[in-house]
Amino acid sequence: MRKLAVSLATYCFSFMAPVVFGAEEGDSGSSWRVEEILVVGSQTSYQNRNASVTRSEIPLIDLPQSVQVLNRVLLNDQDLQSLSQALTNVSGVVPNQEAETLLANPLIRGFESEIFIDSLLGYGDTAVVDPSSLIGVDRIEVAKGPTSTLYGGGIGAPVGGLINLVTKTPYSEASYDLSILAGSFETSSLGIDINQPLSDEAGFRIAVERFDSDDYIEGADVNRLSVNPSFSWELSTDTELVIRGLFSEIEQLEYTGLPIEVAALPGVDPYQFTGALNGPRTDVSNQSVHGELTHRFSPSLSTTLQLRRYESEFDEHSSYAYTAFFPVTGSSAAILKGRLPAAVDETTLDASFNWSVQTSGIDHSVLGGVFLDSTDYEAGIAFDFNPIGFLDYASGVNNLVYGSVPAIDPTTNSVNAYETKALYLQDQLSFTDRFSVLLSGRYTHYKHEEGFPGFTTIDTDYKEFDYRAGLSYRLSDSISLFGGYATGSRMSLFFSGVNGAPPEPEESRSAEIGLKFSEPSTQLSGSLVAFQLKRDKIPTLISFSPFAQVQTGEQETQGIELDLIWEPNRDWSLLFNLASIEAEYTEAVTTSTAIITPGTLLARVPEESGRLAAHYRVPNESLSGLSVGAGVSFASEAPLSNSNLFYSDSYAVVDLHVDYEWANFEIGLNINNLLDREYLKPYQFLSGEIVRPGSPFAAFVTLKANL
Repeated sequence: MRKLAVSLATYCFSFMAPVVFGAEEGDSGSSWRVEEILVVGSQTSYQNRNASVTRSEIPLIDLPQSVQVLNRVLLNDQDLQSLSQALTNVSGVVPNQEAETLLANPLIRGFESEIFIDSLLGYGDTAVVDPSSLIGVDRIEVAKGPTSTLYGGGIGAPVGGLINLVTKTPYSEASYDLSILAGSFETSSLGIDINQPLSDEAGFRIAVERFDSDDYIEGADVNRLSVNPSFSWELSTDTELVIRGLFSEIEQLEYTGLPIEVAALPGVDPYQFTGALNGPRTDVSNQSVHGELTHRFSPSLSTTLQLRRYESEFDEHSSYAYTAFFPVTGSSAAILKGRLPAAVDETTLDASFNWSVQTSGIDHSVLGGVFLDSTDYEAGIAFDFNPIGFLDYASGVNNLVYGSVPAIDPTTNSVNAYETKALYLQDQLSFTDRFSVLLSGRYTHYKHEEGFPGFTTIDTDYKEFDYRAGLSYRLSDSISLFGGYATGSRMSLFFSGVNGAPPEPEESRSAEIGLKFSEPSTQLSGSLVAFQLKRDKIPTLISFSPFAQVQTGEQETQGIELDLIWEPNRDWSLLFNLASIEAEYTEAVTTSTAIITPGTLLARVPEESGRLAAHYRVPNESLSGLSVGAGVSFASEAPLSNSNLFYSDSYAVVDLHVDYEWANFEIGLNINNLLDREYLKPYQFLSGEIVRPGSPFAAFVTLKANL
């Protein structure tokens, strides 16, 4: 498959003529905002010239890093309802499943990523945002590789990459949008997006979605609410204040996966619920207020101050099979129960400046700033290792009774405090119109306290310096060659070291080289990238315990990524991505009871994955407003855990979308898994050998109105 990736990429480049990198960029309407990196206006293309995740005016073609942007045009054309669905459009990304909100992050280049909102990372991994709702999202940006020089705090800087959700903000024209969805598995949702100018200088916007579904897993019903208000005020021609809010609430019966040992046995229904159907539901509540003040002192100097307050509460309830303690017997397993309540309070400040200056004939694009983050985290945990019963997965009968909720012992609550202080500086030096060099560095001071009421088990400080260097050279006005190297570091949270050993910051090194291109006459654009990423000081679970950890060994991923967008005219939009990745341990991990040898593959990472999607807008006047889209997403098998004993299925899934617009209305039909392909995907729960079936055939109808 890797040879296929190289062959496809070579073929694509073999017929390319010199081109100019260009595409329309901006929000879905005119805006008051004095954007530093966005051209404001109406966008009709999938292609993007800039990304806010760069935090500068550097065009993506001149940035020595791989960054992919999924704008609102693409999200609307595919009628995407969740972040997991959207991320299949980016090479090298393994989306987490929507039911894994509290369990696992998406993977980028084989390693866990973090989800940012408007370029600020929230503590607590995926709990900071409902990744299953895109109602308040304008676009999705994916930056690959370590990004420690610009981003950190909370859980620390991402290793494989980051996902930045750019939220919707007010614009100058009033609009009132309504969307209704209904379909398979008793799914329904109601979305409202109201944009209301308040004056020539100010406006208000609010996007709200209520979602309910029984899920295709029997009994795993979910209810979600997402509220996203925002306020924009132009204080002067050079100063603007934007205030964003977020409130999300999720309630679901926690699905804990199907043990792989029973998945292929006769009579086993992969869509059955694998715990107690009468168990309590998991509750997640997130809320934040994010203020952003920008001021432009001159055309060459601007400052941005961001301040966010974030609070989260969740109470996770689960009933599950833990086969490490209670092995499967025949088609039956013991079912245990547990509970994890937690509360997070976080305050984040980021003050930065952008300065464009010329010295000795060299153009400098300078970005610098200070970052402060303070987080308090308190959690309890309760496990009942007396089984509530035994589930025979092949019987078709689930008579499990959850019983009483496990009691939390307050004396065993985890009371943690984390602080991050950082200074960062970046300079992109343009020596000519074609050649530039990027240099950046970040000094970070981490303070890490973890313990229980009345005493502390971990109290330590870390001081880290991370750096990044890259170069970009335009072979022509249309094709650029780039290369880069970066180091990264991040805190290891929830570390349960053997014999009380404190954690050390994880470290990473990344190198990549690639080509970026765009063809204005045929609107062919994309990138071809080769990369290598190494990570060490890895928290690794000891096999006899679900919590005790050691930090040892080294992991490495390397591969090739291809991303293409082709829009030959206004009627057609085609997207293709392909990734071929080797992800493995390169140094042994030795614990008291297990050895992970070099060559062991990393969990959840398929060697090959990709997507081909097309959208056609019918130009016939009598069919004006009709469009049709189709796509196929594919992935090879992937190991379920570091044992490499069991693998998920390889799969190729077809989706179909038909849409018709008339006047101020739009109706769409979405079909997922058109061919009703059955397949099993890796699922994260206590690092077990667990799978979850992919969604079967499902159809959804969406009605939208602009009132």
